Amino acid sequence: MKVSVIVPVYNVSNYIVKCLDSIVNNTLKDIEIIIVNDGSTDDSIKKVCEKYDDDRITIIYKKNGGLASARNTGVRYARGKYLFFVDSDDFIELDTLESMYKVACKGNYDIVYSDYYKYYEDGTKEKVSLVKHYDKDNLKSLVTGMPAAVCKLINRKLYIENDIKFLEGYFFEDNAIIPYLASLTKNAYYLEKPFYYYTQRDGSILNKKKYDKRWEDIFYVLEYLKGKFQEHGNLNEYKEELEYIYIEYLLHAANLKFLDYKEGNKNIKKVSCVMKKEFPKWRCNKYYKDENIKYKIMCNLFYYRMIIVLKLIRKVKGNG
Repeated sequence: MKVSVIVPVYNVSNYIVKCLDSIVNNTLKDIEIIIVNDGSTDDSIKKVCEKYDDDRITIIYKKNGGLASARNTGVRYARGKYLFFVDSDDFIELDTLESMYKVACKGNYDIVYSDYYKYYEDGTKEKVSLVKHYDKDNLKSLVTGMPAAVCKLINRKLYIENDIKFLEGYFFEDNAIIPYLASLTKNAYYLEKPFYYYTQRDGSILNKKKYDKRWEDIFYVLEYLKGKFQEHGNLNEYKEELEYIYIEYLLHAANLKFLDYKEGNKNIKKVSCVMKKEFPKWRCNKYYKDENIKYKIMCNLFYYRMIIVLKLIRKVKGNG
């Protein structure tokens, strides 16, 4: 078995057929497709059973436990040399698995990364680089890439030999483990071509119109990630990469959510305290230095908790 494709499913009736069509019809045929039904209450699984007569498909039923739990379940059942995750509201190009598998075999790589598209429901798409600070002479830069389980063909032995499990019960579960997983091998390759279509859903947690307390999970998740590096004994080797991850997901990305909601404003102070404690010299980070001036201004304003200035900038930008 060449590749095990793991598809967690929870109430995605409107998306599941497009997702599975893209996998079933992939040009690489020696695959297994593990559908983990995470307690769906709609007709997602009914549509699968009605449409597909394919002995490569296995459906696993479990109580709802969240995305991390579903992925962990899928990994336990997987038999392929490589693992590939597809979220059930997304889809992939028809040559995805074959292209990435050939690259992996040619170089005996443990991980093959690819770029992706942001796919909007009106059919438009936007190409996105998975690793914006990629340096072919510094493979540690791959650790700073988007910490998603998707867009990566991963040798299953990395999961088995290192007892890798997604962090269950928390949002940002990918952030908690994927950068650490990436640090476990220097034998990786970045295929700078988009294969994956990441659907931008209005109802997703990152597109909510109301404050979601699960956004605060980022604090524990980053602490957990740091602990994994310490546990493996490579914290010093990857300190700069981990520091950048803190910058990106606290000073930059997470704070954009905290700023937008009154309930989240208190966390801006917490961000500043965490950065002062963990990485007080974060401005010297080489990946941060490579960012544009707008990025740096926003990070510094968040760090100094200049909420009024930030909101004025956001208001001016919104009116512009």
